Amino acid sequence: MSVIKNAWLGPLDNPKYLKPFVLKFNINGHEKTWELAKTHDSVAVLIYNTQRKVFVFVRQFRPAVFIKSAAAQSLPWNPDTPPSNEFSTEHGLTYELCAGIIDRNDTPAEIAAAEVFEETGYRVAASDLTPITRVVNGVGTSGAIQHMYYAEVEDSQRETQGGGLAEEGEVVEVIDVDRSDIETFAFDESKPKPPGCTLCIIWWLNNHGRD
Repeated sequence: MSVIKNAWLGPLDNPKYLKPFVLKFNINGHEKTWELAKTHDSVAVLIYNTQRKVFVFVRQFRPAVFIKSAAAQSLPWNPDTPPSNEFSTEHGLTYELCAGIIDRNDTPAEIAAAEVFEETGYRVAASDLTPITRVVNGVGTSGAIQHMYYAEVEDSQRETQGGGLAEEGEVVEVIDVDRSDIETFAFDESKPKPPGCTLCIIWWLNNHGRD
């Protein structure tokens, strides 16, 4: 299991992916100020290996999940020098669909196909992806849109082990979940996951569960 070290909290200077701002407005005679954040839209893909009858997910460390854990409550705020501490990444691991942000001019499907290869090693074309739906995330803060897709793969399409971009410090573990266990997995609270992951599993059960 990986560890994180020398962790601390501080103010956000020159943000790259998250742009906080406020919206001031009047609604029904009430003056309001709403704190918002501009973020990228994103893509996510539910992957099913038809040859081995397993779903392919990724497990990765999410700092936002980590800081909500009991282990992170001792983190100092803006210390003069970085503290000497160490935490298991277990405190911030999530189980997710293969996903990524829309940060270039490619279509959402093209970005989704690239993310499938980058994170899981399976080579798929944008035309191989079946749209599931679009959802709105962060409805109280960002309103970012996520495009959700479904992809069927076979072992022959896996050209690498995946794992994300090492040069960007990504640590992504590919996790297979057997078809017979997928409904239990969807609602297993011991395996934290975004709501979109459960939504796509329910979509599959409704549309392909009897195939």
